Amino acid sequence: MSSIDPAADFFILLDSLDTPKRQAIEAAGTGMTLAPGQFIYQQGDVADAVYIVAWGVVEAVTFSSDGKQSRSLAVMFTGDFFGELAIFTETPRLAAVRAREEAEVLRFEKEAFLSLMRTIPELGLFFTRNLACRLHLTSTEAHHNAYAIDLKGNLQRFDLLTIVQAITGMGHAGELALNNSANELLGSFFFRKGRVELARFGHLYGLEAIWQGFIESASEGTFSFRSVDEPTLPFPAGNKIDMESTSLLLEGVGKRDTYQGMPEPLRRMEGRLSRMAEILDWKTAESKATAEEIWKLLADGPHPLIDLWRKLNYSAITFLEVVMEMGMNGQAELFIEESKGVE
Repeated sequence: MSSIDPAADFFILLDSLDTPKRQAIEAAGTGMTLAPGQFIYQQGDVADAVYIVAWGVVEAVTFSSDGKQSRSLAVMFTGDFFGELAIFTETPRLAAVRAREEAEVLRFEKEAFLSLMRTIPELGLFFTRNLACRLHLTSTEAHHNAYAIDLKGNLQRFDLLTIVQAITGMGHAGELALNNSANELLGSFFFRKGRVELARFGHLYGLEAIWQGFIESASEGTFSFRSVDEPTLPFPAGNKIDMESTSLLLEGVGKRDTYQGMPEPLRRMEGRLSRMAEILDWKTAESKATAEEIWKLLADGPHPLIDLWRKLNYSAITFLEVVMEMGMNGQAELFIEESKGVE
């Protein structure tokens, strides 16, 4: 369903082909722009097309028979493909696929896709190779699961900082999965030799995902850790974490305490932020990149805090600290209901 390694990127294959073959593939695909949460197909649908992620993020999910519970199976990024297995096996869709954020996919109708497979050997080899890799990965995971170290619990009873501390003390490679009460994936942390190497939480990746996980209040849901050599789901490039475990935990405690000390309306992301100056004048080097990204988003006028935050890969604590500094130095004004804003 998703790429096994960089060589499985569909667009890398496309760039490697000669012009006539590349043009034939491009002509057969139809672009589909998707809004966040929009479904591409539903579980049980007839398989009539194969899809490639052009940009954005899409997610495969399964639902219980009553439709009340769901489980995230895979997250797919640019160059990843999905939907081909049901085409090859002529079976209904085993899972639904939806956009996790605004995205675009290329749709290849079943007959057009199979025709391309027959006429372009490189394309047939590409999909055959990736199916074989997926089968090997499934077999390998089954072997690892027989010897996995399992750690499970309720998120209401355990602080995430404590959970991470316990796992780092074990010194193992493995993956911590966080699920809400509907069994939907909230986040996942991948550990290598007891150190967090990769992380996702909500819409965030990398170190900022860890801070967000630490500062959010305990919610209904579960956590589970299992020993694996590589993360189950792919992560976007450039988000690898290189921070010693003790420093990460200590900084996490500090960020959690700072966040809890912020005004409640800010923590709830209430209000709208707008520019108060013509140009950004920022003195704090550590937060300059964050300030510049927020400033750029404000170019077309005031924005609700929650909308700004969801467009950025920064935790709430990182984001709100910059927002407050913008207010204090007169760069921006924050309007909150029944409040004059940040002075």
